[in-house]
Amino acid sequence: MRLDRAPITVLLLLAAVAAIQMTHYYPLLPETLAVHFGPSGEADGWSSKGEFMVLFGAMEAFFVLFGVGLALVLDRIPVALINVRHKDYWFSPEKREESLEFLKNQILWMEAATLGFFVAIAQFIFRGNLGDATPRLPGDFWYVLVAFIAVILWFSLRIVLRFRSPRGTAPL
Repeated sequence: MRLDRAPITVLLLLAAVAAIQMTHYYPLLPETLAVHFGPSGEADGWSSKGEFMVLFGAMEAFFVLFGVGLALVLDRIPVALINVRHKDYWFSPEKREESLEFLKNQILWMEAATLGFFVAIAQFIFRGNLGDATPRLPGDFWYVLVAFIAVILWFSLRIVLRFRSPRGTAPL
């Protein structure tokens, strides 16, 4: 079974960016960080720099390991545990490998998008805490959030359309 290298490459590059980002900003940040922001962008939650870095680093590592791990073991998971429509057709012996390859690649792209979103959020938090004024979440956050949701919806739609009712069979 062949995996597309592009999502794996993007995922690993984003992991490297996250590591560089955290290494770069750690010495520059104050000991107490604004880490949560209300709808207006005003800081309303705080954390120590060390706690934030450990938690955020762990979350980013989880997304990399989960995405790559799931892609590596998906073909060993019983088809009964894979939740797609018309799986009897799409995971029949003659279609199984192609369907698994497609599903793995979509999962990896969604994991890459999620990690990219977390890298962007970390950047907003770091930059917001480096200013002289009260930390604020930039208005660009909303653009990044909408873009992330759109990307996840796009890949989800690709999965739904890929596993739609096969021609000549009754839809479920």
